[in-house]
Amino acid sequence: MDTPVTGERLRIVAAGPRRDEYLPLLRLADDSPDQIRGYYQHGDLYVLEAADGVPLGVVLVLPRGGEVVELKAVAVDTVRQGQGIGRRMLASVLSDLRSRGMKSAVVGTASSGVGELAFYQKAGFRLRDVERDYFSRARGYPDDLQDNGISVRDMVWMDQRLD
Repeated sequence: MDTPVTGERLRIVAAGPRRDEYLPLLRLADDSPDQIRGYYQHGDLYVLEAADGVPLGVVLVLPRGGEVVELKAVAVDTVRQGQGIGRRMLASVLSDLRSRGMKSAVVGTASSGVGELAFYQKAGFRLRDVERDYFSRARGYPDDLQDNGISVRDMVWMDQRLD
């Protein structure tokens, strides 16, 4: 899936050792190495590459059952953030999922992640649920984790209809 204007290319990387090279990007989306190890070899890993093949961002999509998927990890390289890459990447992934017959996508982010909450809502996601105390030591998250000066504790779930 090429983006003619920017020369970017979105591709799916199959499960296996090649996914290891994208762990630094996945770590931008999740502060728990235990969680990442548990899911990064599952589902479809979409990688957005620059024209020269350098990875710009990733979206890991996991099946949730039926025609529903979860965007488990969405991340753009820190030096490339704020350039519209995440918006373009997410739109391309959602378009591909739609073309593959998916009816709904869900995504979760920390309630303290105000930028992420805005990003997903601008992309058409709607608030659905709050899962209290999701970011716990039992899931591999440190007790003192903060974002925007706010303790990271609760997961906000959002969804978007794709049909």
